[in-house]
Amino acid sequence: VALFVFSLGLMACGSSDTSSSDTNPRTVTSVSPLSGAVGVARDSVIYGTFIQALFSPSIVADSLTLSSGATGTVALDASTKSVTLTPDSNLKILTTYSATLSQDISNLNGDRLGTDYTWSFTTIDGDWGTDELIETNNLGSARFPQIAFDSSGNAIAVWHQSDGTRQNIWANRFDGTSWGTAEQIEPDVIGSYNPQIAFDSSGNAIAVWRQHDGTRTNIAANRFDGTSWGTAELIETDNAGEASSPQIAFDSSGNAIAVWHHYDGTRTNIWANRFNGARWGTAIKIETDNAGDALSPQIAFDSSGNAIAVWRQHDGTRHNIWANRFDGTSWGTAELIETDNAGEAANPQIAFDSSGNAIVVWNQSDGGLFNANTRSNIMANRFNGTSWGTAELIETDTGRVIYLQIAFDSSGNAIAVWEQNDGTRTNIWANRFNGARW
Repeated sequence: VALFVFSLGLMACGSSDTSSSDTNPRTVTSVSPLSGAVGVARDSVIYGTFIQALFSPSIVADSLTLSSGATGTVALDASTKSVTLTPDSNLKILTTYSATLSQDISNLNGDRLGTDYTWSFTTIDGDWGTDELIETNNLGSARFPQIAFDSSGNAIAVWHQSDGTRQNIWANRFDGTSWGTAEQIEPDVIGSYNPQIAFDSSGNAIAVWRQHDGTRTNIAANRFDGTSWGTAELIETDNAGEASSPQIAFDSSGNAIAVWHHYDGTRTNIWANRFNGARWGTAIKIETDNAGDALSPQIAFDSSGNAIAVWRQHDGTRHNIWANRFDGTSWGTAELIETDNAGEAANPQIAFDSSGNAIVVWNQSDGGLFNANTRSNIMANRFNGTSWGTAELIETDTGRVIYLQIAFDSSGNAIAVWEQNDGTRTNIWANRFNGARW
């Protein structure tokens, strides 16, 4: 929303600014940040100053704009003859912005700037502060921290921690300025482990974890409503065997899906449950291949509320990579997304771009089981919004690779990173997908 601030007194005496001594009454005399400036503070106010007083009705929301999707409040500072833009949030770290003063800005005589005035500057890199302890329960060790941010810069960290007898799930919230007080977010049970956490777009969060009841391990969850935690609850009720490795993701409407693997007494399967913004549904099995165990699920949403879960699954001879898609209403049919049967496939990771396309990457042995004597490679397959393509090799080194991750930018480019041993040492490698190819 544009904010119009002007001085009637200045407008009344504006003739002094429009004297014949001003040869170019629409001249921009200065800008801030300076053109070409680097290391600009992320909380800077952007402005351009003119030689003459400005006609306030000509200052509107787009009189001063920033590139890179930055938004803010535009105002006229009549006392300095400046148009200002106060960003809605801090600018991005180490980003080059273009600022543009509109050609429609005019002085009191109605003379327009006539041509857009554009300059650029680059923001400062990020600085680390001082590390600090965010939990004060000294009864036992705290392990397996995970963290997530909401869209306003608040964060929640979760972990499991021993009280001297059992492991519990704890959380602490960062309010954009400082940490709060750590709190236990599940009741005392036999043991709770390996929490995961995700935020929706409104600042609500859900933590999920595996929880032992004295007989078996189940999957539990608790929701943070933007102010406080609720009551922990079980989100699966199949008591045939152990449940483990929960993962969770939100869509843009506040719905979430948790996935995990669950042993039924014979084999391990992949299960899922959906949170509809108010409550959890009923857990369902999302794969039906009973040839062997299915393990290590991962899940991600696109911007339209569709999700894909991926996992590794044994066919009686080797592990392969499988996927199933949730179309916003129901799950489809699980399908094999790699066909290389030379060796084991493991550790799938998935990410979506802003257009509903996804890429899955995984590491795959080229000779049987993973061991020190076989080479493993990085493979990838892309979902184009409708169907899967063909899996392809995206690295060609001879070393053994593990521990990979993938992420997209807002333009549909992706980067995969992984750990790779060259026979002497382990290095970090990367490959970039440019929206069309690796």
